Amino acid sequence: MSAVGTFFDMNQDVSLSAGHDRMIVFARRATGGLAHIDAVDNGKACGCSCLACNEALIARQGEKLAHSFAHQSGTQCDHALQAMLHGVAAELIARCGQLVTPALSVEAWLDGPYGRLSDRRQRAATTVPVEAAVLEQRAPWSRGCIAARVKGRELLIHIAVHRKSGASTREALAVLDQAAVEIDLTRHFPQTVTDLARILFTADPRKSWLFNHREQELRAEMLSALTARADTLRREQQEAAQANQAQQAHELAEQARLRAAALATEAEFVRLSAAAQEIQGPASPPQQHKPAAPAELSLNIEYRSREGRLWLLHSERAEMYFKIEPGVQHALQVLERCGAAKESAEIYRISREGWSSALIELRSVWLAVRSC
Repeated sequence: MSAVGTFFDMNQDVSLSAGHDRMIVFARRATGGLAHIDAVDNGKACGCSCLACNEALIARQGEKLAHSFAHQSGTQCDHALQAMLHGVAAELIARCGQLVTPALSVEAWLDGPYGRLSDRRQRAATTVPVEAAVLEQRAPWSRGCIAARVKGRELLIHIAVHRKSGASTREALAVLDQAAVEIDLTRHFPQTVTDLARILFTADPRKSWLFNHREQELRAEMLSALTARADTLRREQQEAAQANQAQQAHELAEQARLRAAALATEAEFVRLSAAAQEIQGPASPPQQHKPAAPAELSLNIEYRSREGRLWLLHSERAEMYFKIEPGVQHALQVLERCGAAKESAEIYRISREGWSSALIELRSVWLAVRSC
């Protein structure tokens, strides 16, 4: 049977209004509890009072207009409809002994080293047991709301008919540390008792949390995790910056070392070239070329490049002689372009002018120059 199947032994489709938002169909009996307009005597004999202002009511049960209660004084009670809905909802919850609390969505964020860090956690709507549910006045509302007892703690349920609760209400509940749920009926008003019961006992989107203890705990946990994540990112950022600075310092030091080595090599190259020119002596007058004797072509100066080595040989002749390893192709091409020719299987000869021109072009090629 439905949770409201025996509600006052009435049809579940009993209306919650009489065609006007200030016309009510439920009121409080003189003996306590709720009474529907069609379950009481007509006129003042109904013995009912308004759930909002406690003023005596009359039951209007004519044949032309929809049945409804009216204040005996003829005044209009702006809060009568809202109080009626709270009363009916409290009766439904008490009879059913449970309530479906709304889903909870919690988001937390903070600024990290690379931008905003955020996290979101969801908790589905939950069916909770209700030990008691009564219509009473509770802060921060000046009018009545539903005070439900859930697992030994009080949960307030507020029904918004004309206006939803604002930030000040949420803040007040947080100060009071009071859990509260709001049912928003400002746009979609339930037409029957069954409609209202469906909102209470299902995961209806019109329900939301005004304050939830678990929300504060979850947000604190999420902020703690986000703070730890931000700290880790900052530490990694600092370590990366320090590693980058160390790498840059190493590269600068290596560049300085290579420049110093290049300058030293160039100085040694100039010194040995001058020594080679002094050893060779002044150029002799052109004469018919004769092959050099092997004894005079001993190693004199060694030039080393990335490809390999080249040796300048001792010679008393006008030409200059050298040996070169097979893989030193670039230097050999330059020397041949400057006039070098093969003297034998291993030895090349070149004029002094050609040698000087080749040395100028090959200055950046030699990694080291030394005497043999």
